[in-house]
Amino acid sequence: MSVKKQSFFNLPMGNKKAGFTLSVNFLVTLIIVIAIFTSSLYLVKRFYTGAEKIKETYDQRTVAEIERLLDDGSRVAIPFDKKTIYNGKYNTFGIGVLNTLNIGSANDFNISFRFSKAYTRTNSKICDRVDTDTANCGKPDEWLQTTSGFGTDLSGVHIVKSVRNNDQEKFLLGVGVEKAPKGTYIIDLNVSWHNNSDPAPANWNWVQYDRLHKLYIEVP
Repeated sequence: MSVKKQSFFNLPMGNKKAGFTLSVNFLVTLIIVIAIFTSSLYLVKRFYTGAEKIKETYDQRTVAEIERLLDDGSRVAIPFDKKTIYNGKYNTFGIGVLNTLNIGSANDFNISFRFSKAYTRTNSKICDRVDTDTANCGKPDEWLQTTSGFGTDLSGVHIVKSVRNNDQEKFLLGVGVEKAPKGTYIIDLNVSWHNNSDPAPANWNWVQYDRLHKLYIEVP
């Protein structure tokens, strides 16, 4: 006994309606999925575009404030010396140096960053530089990063730059907080210089250029 094949057009009317309803439902579902996917792409693009604009605005603001402070006569400019950084997060400090020595055409400057101390919101000490091991506060010197590399525990990190007379240079200190108890962490910023007229490094005598500055990192 042979079985007769039936096409859609040969199906009874009830089956035709069911097949048509299924096709319409599929098309509607497909359109909704495409619409949601397109909307998601738009929102993601908008989010990242907004984030880039915020970053760009922040950078421009930092640069403008550094230049304003240096133009006002500051030798070392730190427009924003306090940052809130969560564990596992990263942020930067902008720093500017103006060469007002008028000694030779240029001078080398050593910009040094070192952890000083950390304390809780109730002013209880977490750890400080004199501790032999800063592991109980996350080894803050190892959070520090400059173009010269990463800091190491109890030694910090530094940048050496040649700055022309009456000119200015801008620097970034990166900070990536890791394994830190909640509290305030203080980083010492020290700027010193030496006279390039003596070519022998052994005779270089680094001299304090400006007062000791402090950077404050709040870990929530």
